Amino acid sequence: MKSFRKALVTGASSGLGRAICQELAARGAEVIACARREEQLEELAEELRALGASARAEPLDVTSPEAVREVFARASADGPLDLVLAGAGVAEHSVEASDRAARTRQLLDVNLAGAVTTIEAGVAAVLRTGGTVGVLSSLAGTRGLPGAAAYCASKAAISTYVEARQVELRGRPVQLVDIQPGFVRTPMTAPNRFPMPFLMDVEAAARRTVDGLEAGRSVVRYPRRLAWPLRLLAGGLPRSVWRRLLQGDRRASQPDRP
Repeated sequence: MKSFRKALVTGASSGLGRAICQELAARGAEVIACARREEQLEELAEELRALGASARAEPLDVTSPEAVREVFARASADGPLDLVLAGAGVAEHSVEASDRAARTRQLLDVNLAGAVTTIEAGVAAVLRTGGTVGVLSSLAGTRGLPGAAAYCASKAAISTYVEARQVELRGRPVQLVDIQPGFVRTPMTAPNRFPMPFLMDVEAAARRTVDGLEAGRSVVRYPRRLAWPLRLLAGGLPRSVWRRLLQGDRRASQPDRP
């Protein structure tokens, strides 16, 4: 099991990204917390420093490749990174565009293009001295779910991207890790108005994430009670059967109309 000395985490201002920063700091890592919301980042950095950790805030919009390059340059100036986690992401209900196509483009800018930009900056940053680059994808990338078409597509795409890059980087001193959480209790899932099976507390999810990163696993899926049935059953079902199951579930979840 490795332990990390210096970690850069995007999407750190709230939710799972924030909890991962707290977990890394508790295990002795210096933490560079990145996100768009500067006030929340500063609060996190102050909280971690008050607990004796080394931490600083770096405001960052991952959809700007220039901003990503600048933040990585500053982060590496006083010593190499050995962990980069691409954790920035948005859900469809948090995107403000009025039409589906515009919402999808905005979501993909963050969840796919922003994640790829962060991954590749991370690979370049750790390539000389060795290290780990992780990305928060999701079990939602396993199959298409109604109400989350763009989100599922973005997570399936980034998982596939990581899978290909793992092969391309084989033999190089970079460990790429695809982290696939299920439902986690965060501000992103709070607006959901449907059952969320095996909903996890964010602190437990953060521990599972960091444990998997330290173990050097190529894929980290949790919780197992959701991950394995989803992969073994839903993953192998014909699309026509999957559609019928979801259509039946949606009808059952809709209240009777007068």
